[in-house]
Amino acid sequence: MGIPFEKLAIPAWEGTTPARVERAPCALGDPDAGGCLIDPPVVLSPMAAVTNPPFRLLCREMGAGMVVTEMINARLLVENGPEACKWLDLRPEEHPVSVQLYGKDPETLAAAARIVEQEGANAVDLNMGCPMKKVTSSGYGAALLEDPGKVYEIFSAMSEAVTIPVTGKMRAGWEESSAVEVALEMERAGAAGITIHGRTRSEGYNGHADLQVIRDLVESVQIPVIGNGDVRDHITARRMFSITGCAAVMVARGALGNPWVFREIAADLAGEPVPERPSPTEKAALIGRHVDLYVETFGEKLATLEIRKHLLWYFRGTSAERVLRSMLSGIDSRAAIDEAIAAAVEVCDRDLVNGALERA
Repeated sequence: MGIPFEKLAIPAWEGTTPARVERAPCALGDPDAGGCLIDPPVVLSPMAAVTNPPFRLLCREMGAGMVVTEMINARLLVENGPEACKWLDLRPEEHPVSVQLYGKDPETLAAAARIVEQEGANAVDLNMGCPMKKVTSSGYGAALLEDPGKVYEIFSAMSEAVTIPVTGKMRAGWEESSAVEVALEMERAGAAGITIHGRTRSEGYNGHADLQVIRDLVESVQIPVIGNGDVRDHITARRMFSITGCAAVMVARGALGNPWVFREIAADLAGEPVPERPSPTEKAALIGRHVDLYVETFGEKLATLEIRKHLLWYFRGTSAERVLRSMLSGIDSRAAIDEAIAAAVEVCDRDLVNGALERA
């Protein structure tokens, strides 16, 4: 992802718990004319090296109303075709799914959007939020926020090229907020929706997301706004909804090792009791499914490498994390993965028993 492990934790929020929020499904365009309905209105964020088919499928099963792919280089997609693009692997079970592109040339992005539509995506999204230097130095990602005129050109070309909704995910701005100016150009060019992360490019992942910036955007455009930043449970989702007035929330870091967050937010939005956090045994069962999907998709060899970060995320902040770190280099087969999961669960079970004894 390009984010140091220690920065993956979302900063804690202190305050009273907001009242439960009601939200109708979020419509991107007209659902009866090629549009997309996000139901419930909670979305899995695009994350490089994370939101591949296995993780997207898990999050859909847990209640995400829509999932988004890793960002895909529009130029390479157009030049090499979808069959050469390993990231454009859409499964029937994960719909609705949006494909995120990155690029800066309007014609290339329009051609890539047509490919995305042909491959069956429900929406196509433009990355205008990635703050990584290797991306912005080429004029991609958050660098586009410095040129609202270019943003208009891009969204005009993409919107004319396809019938599915065209959306954009952006940050609050480059050095300071330019969100409203950019969003108005997107809307004027035919964008069906906007996702905004309430931090500027220069803020990276530090501090708290600025929810007032998101609210200002909601009040400035007529198309749906999806709020992103610091959502990790139903409480922080309530906070995002109630303060910003956004139509949907997007979960990024809050879903790492925690696909249950979608089940939790979906239940709260429906007025149902929020499910208990998963027990170690329940957690192990879902991780096992995650591993199965990885092996089916990438094969056992690659799965043993890719699943390591997920194991750490699933047990982050627990005693089991230390145990897993000591075992990572030895994970070279499906059996070794299962052994690591069993060891982590054993530690968690023991901690639960010890905690119960201390409270007795």
